[in-house]
Amino acid sequence: MKAKTALKLLVIEKLERELIRMEKPYRKNVGMVVFNFHGEVLVGERSNFPGSWQFPQGGIDEAEEPMTAALRELYEEVGIDSGKIVAEYPDWIPYDFPENLPLNRHLQKYRGQIQKWFLIHWNGEINDCKLDIHEREFETVRFIPIEKTLSTVVPFKKDVYYKIIEEFGPKIRTFLQEAKKKL
Repeated sequence: MKAKTALKLLVIEKLERELIRMEKPYRKNVGMVVFNFHGEVLVGERSNFPGSWQFPQGGIDEAEEPMTAALRELYEEVGIDSGKIVAEYPDWIPYDFPENLPLNRHLQKYRGQIQKWFLIHWNGEINDCKLDIHEREFETVRFIPIEKTLSTVVPFKKDVYYKIIEEFGPKIRTFLQEAKKKL
């Protein structure tokens, strides 16, 4: 009987935590898929999660437009200030933070993030990236095929990345085909 009562209490505690989490808002955020003339995309290895690679992303400041935030964050995170926005994902994409994720204090008041994504073409080389302009987000960066990002990102972002790849993969190919015709 004691075991049954203890189990019920655990279930109730978990439900209460979930209800509290569900009441929290999403943090507005932008994500940037930066691609080069080889059709590869830029990913960075997270400083706070070694082995986890992701696209640059960051918060939207109060009263800031998403496109402006994307260009600002791109510069702050990887030092790119010469990219060209090629496309914007049509919707905002939310994701929840896992319960066991160690969050910075300013992120603890959010349930997760809701993101607006941008596709950006950039002619630079990987050595042109500057990772210490602002708070260092990435240990290193590299270019990889867009399809490989699914195997490098943390599990709770995979659904977001799948949508981004499905939307932006064809746009990258079309952009590069059109650009090559102009050469």
